[in-house]
Amino acid sequence: MSGPGAKGAKQRARVFQDGKASYQGGNIQRTGLVDVDKKLQRQSLQVLIGLRVRNDQDILSLRIFGKKGTVEIPVAREAAGGTIATQLNIVAPAAGEKWIGFVSNYDVNLHGKNGFKTEIKVSNFTADPNGFQEVPVAFTYQDPAGNEFTAGHYVVTTSILPGSNADPEPKPDDPPETTTKKPKATKKAAKKAPKKAKARRKTEARRKKR
Repeated sequence: MSGPGAKGAKQRARVFQDGKASYQGGNIQRTGLVDVDKKLQRQSLQVLIGLRVRNDQDILSLRIFGKKGTVEIPVAREAAGGTIATQLNIVAPAAGEKWIGFVSNYDVNLHGKNGFKTEIKVSNFTADPNGFQEVPVAFTYQDPAGNEFTAGHYVVTTSILPGSNADPEPKPDDPPETTTKKPKATKKAAKKAPKKAKARRKTEARRKKR
């Protein structure tokens, strides 16, 4: 995703919280805005996604929307012990935590190039009301040769799950392109001078000639 010959993890994406998270039955559901570096290549390929949570947690759902947050991108969870989780547990293990893998069928023409929106729901959320939980995220395109994370290159970022005291998050100063850009205002034609003013100028010009 970072160009030919690139290897290892690349920090080329940011995740912003959108609005306020919801908390029900010990679970948390949060909407995020994902800004991916415009320099990264965009190809219509399967995208491998991994998220790391505690061993006593589960990702109950993950939804991704493209095209300025309006078109849902198909996402399927891989089976336990799948390739994504296995590779990420090798390159980025953490005591008491596990990776969960997902596969997304990305189409650059259908889903757009940036301005992605995500909805994630995680079980057993136990962060302090004024605290937070970090969820590492890694993703890359599927490679026919395999070993995408253990030998190839991929993008990493962090998704923050806020405690229940957190206020609704305002839009970032430089938000991802999740809204349609307003067309540039065209210059208005110069207003025509009132008829009386034109007549006055003509009269003054005739007096000067005399």
